[in-house]
Amino acid sequence: MDNYILSSSYSLVLKNGEIIESHLPDHISYQDSVFVFENQEPVEVQIVYILEADIKMNICFEIKKNVKVNFIETKVLSQGAVLHKDMHIDENAVVHIFSENNCQNQETVECYENVYLKENAICQCGYAELSDGSYQGTYHYYLDGEGADAKIRMAVLSKEQEQKHYEVLIQHNQPHTFGQMDNYGVVKDQGKLVIDGIGTITKGQHGSAAHQTNKIMVFDANCIASANPYLYIDEYDVKASHAAGVGKMDEDHLYYLQSRGLSKKQAMHLITYGYLKPVIEVIDNEMLKERFEEALSKVGD
Repeated sequence: MDNYILSSSYSLVLKNGEIIESHLPDHISYQDSVFVFENQEPVEVQIVYILEADIKMNICFEIKKNVKVNFIETKVLSQGAVLHKDMHIDENAVVHIFSENNCQNQETVECYENVYLKENAICQCGYAELSDGSYQGTYHYYLDGEGADAKIRMAVLSKEQEQKHYEVLIQHNQPHTFGQMDNYGVVKDQGKLVIDGIGTITKGQHGSAAHQTNKIMVFDANCIASANPYLYIDEYDVKASHAAGVGKMDEDHLYYLQSRGLSKKQAMHLITYGYLKPVIEVIDNEMLKERFEEALSKVGD
């Protein structure tokens, strides 16, 4: 069940909320479910969450002013488990997160994340949602300081009889904030995938920008897929856009690849990889790019 590999110099492994491995540098601490970052130099930390069946876990991150940190996050949750995470990012802090879902469950697991950004804070998060099993992901980002910037990239695969539902929200609560999400999904067999992308600009938040893309490709006739963009704008002087679509795989592409000597499985793997790859191309952080590339290369293995 403990499906993870430690690859960073600094790491924390939590099982059912208890520490089972800890290698943390100075100025970074974890106690009573609170993770505090006060590091003066940029750092990379890997975090692993392991939850057994029906266990619920809460964790809070406090990223102090001017901190720069890269997170590599691995979720290994069993059926019925629930992970709830809050992250508070203070002024001028810069956070990059690669979050890989390694759950292997029969029943739905749930993950709820609330991220709060203060003035000029930056958060860029890449979600590799390629796990086995049904999943409910609720990822909310709140731009609570002027100049806050959040960029969310997500790649999802739903196959066999998996049911996956994601709600991604970026809410602008201060002027001159920027939010962008790019969510791409692939559905195979009898899988079901719903992606709800929500952009909200509250009244008075002039000079803000909210952009989103939600796209899903369907492989088989028994798949169910829905990509739903929502924009709630209560201010005039803003920029906002959305794009959404659900489309069937091009059979000509599959035929062409097979005519070049690939098996059907190899061809479908290559098409899936190619469809999800745009998530990588819009990322400007090398750590996130490399991690996404590695995760997507294993799709269909």
